[in-house]
Amino acid sequence: MNPKTHARLSEVPELALVFWILKILATTFGETGGDAVSMSLNPGYLLGTGIFAVLFLAAVMV
Repeated sequence: MNPKTHARLSEVPELALVFWILKILATTFGETGGDAVSMSLNPGYLLGTGIFAVLFLAAVMV
Protein backbone atom coordinates (compact mmCIF):
# COMPACT_ATOMS: atom_id res chain seq x y z
CA MET A 1 0.00 0.00 0.00
CA ASN A 2 1.42 3.36 -0.93
CA PRO A 3 1.70 6.14 1.69
CA LYS A 4 -1.01 8.29 0.10
CA THR A 5 -3.60 5.50 0.28
CA HIS A 6 -2.55 4.63 3.82
CA ALA A 7 -2.98 8.29 4.89
CA ARG A 8 -6.49 8.40 3.43
CA LEU A 9 -7.55 5.17 5.10
CA SER A 10 -6.20 6.26 8.47
CA GLU A 11 -8.45 9.36 8.39
CA VAL A 12 -11.66 7.34 8.06
CA PRO A 13 -12.07 6.51 11.78
CA GLU A 14 -11.58 10.18 12.71
CA LEU A 15 -14.20 11.25 10.18
CA ALA A 16 -16.61 8.61 11.42
CA LEU A 17 -16.16 9.83 15.00
CA VAL A 18 -16.79 13.45 13.97
CA PHE A 19 -19.86 12.36 12.00
CA TRP A 20 -21.40 10.55 14.97
CA ILE A 21 -20.67 13.39 17.39
CA LEU A 22 -22.33 15.90 15.04
CA LYS A 23 -25.27 13.56 14.43
CA ILE A 24 -25.91 13.09 18.15
CA LEU A 25 -25.62 16.82 18.84
CA ALA A 26 -27.88 17.76 15.93
CA THR A 27 -30.52 15.21 16.94
CA THR A 28 -30.44 16.26 20.59
CA PHE A 29 -30.57 19.99 19.91
CA GLY A 30 -33.17 19.51 17.17
CA GLU A 31 -35.49 17.58 19.46
CA THR A 32 -34.99 20.01 22.33
CA GLY A 33 -35.46 23.06 20.13
CA GLY A 34 -38.50 21.58 18.44
CA ASP A 35 -40.12 20.78 21.76
CA ALA A 36 -39.29 24.22 23.14
CA VAL A 37 -40.88 25.98 20.18
CA SER A 38 -43.88 23.76 19.53
CA MET A 39 -44.82 22.84 23.10
CA SER A 40 -43.60 25.64 25.37
CA LEU A 41 -44.39 28.58 23.11
CA ASN A 42 -47.51 26.75 21.87
CA PRO A 43 -47.64 27.86 18.20
CA GLY A 44 -48.37 24.29 17.03
CA TYR A 45 -46.36 21.79 15.05
CA LEU A 46 -46.92 23.37 11.63
CA LEU A 47 -45.64 26.80 12.66
CA GLY A 48 -42.80 25.21 14.65
CA THR A 49 -41.77 23.25 11.57
CA GLY A 50 -41.89 26.44 9.51
CA ILE A 51 -39.71 28.30 12.00
CA PHE A 52 -37.07 25.56 11.95
CA ALA A 53 -37.26 25.26 8.16
CA VAL A 54 -36.50 28.97 7.83
CA LEU A 55 -33.61 28.67 10.31
CA PHE A 56 -32.26 25.66 8.43
CA LEU A 57 -32.43 27.38 5.06
CA ALA A 58 -30.75 30.47 6.48
CA ALA A 59 -27.92 28.32 7.89
CA VAL A 60 -27.49 26.54 4.56
CA MET A 61 -27.30 29.87 2.70
CA VAL A 62 -24.64 31.16 5.08
